[in-house]
Amino acid sequence: MKPTSARASATSQRSGGLAAAAATLALTALAVLHVLRPDLDPARTMISEYAIGPYGWVMTLCFAAFAASTATLVVALGPDVRSRSGRIGLGFLLFAVVGLSLGGAFATDASSIPRQDPSFSAAMHSVGFMIGVPSQLVGVLLVSLALRQQQRWSAVALLTMAVAVWISLLAMAAALSGATERLGVDGLAIFGWPNRMLMVAYGIWLIAAAWPTRHPIR
Repeated sequence: MKPTSARASATSQRSGGLAAAAATLALTALAVLHVLRPDLDPARTMISEYAIGPYGWVMTLCFAAFAASTATLVVALGPDVRSRSGRIGLGFLLFAVVGLSLGGAFATDASSIPRQDPSFSAAMHSVGFMIGVPSQLVGVLLVSLALRQQQRWSAVALLTMAVAVWISLLAMAAALSGATERLGVDGLAIFGWPNRMLMVAYGIWLIAAAWPTRHPIR
């Protein structure tokens, strides 16, 4: 192995380990928040509301860990993703880093505050959401498709989690738009669960994509 290739491989391994660790931290923080804040109904609140109150720093940590995991994953996958569509997918993941960082840096308003009069922080948080979530959707799909033919990665695991991310967002959109009422389901009573499913699926996808990079190519 050439020196430059060896350095690239070592960087990929370290970055992959950091990506997996950061994603695990993000998922752990999100789980802990459900214990710390039993007053927030997970079915009726977005995870962003955990940033409000005495344990808001834990939600900030969660967003920061998701952003760090995504950024280091891009570095880890750089040597392995060579197709144009895969590179585009990595670009979208970088946009997701921006969105997640904004989501962590700016807290949303409480749900009791009218949406037509948001604070500057809430407005920036919404910008982060609009940048980050679509970027996550496109990024996980394109990168999963780019890696599916490489033996080190499990195409089934990556694509399953990518589909789960898409389904979660579609379910959340359906709940918030009231489309679920046609099925006799009150969307306002369940929209929080798809929101959580989205981030859990994304976190597991990050780990599944990062883990193989921790081992050198033989």
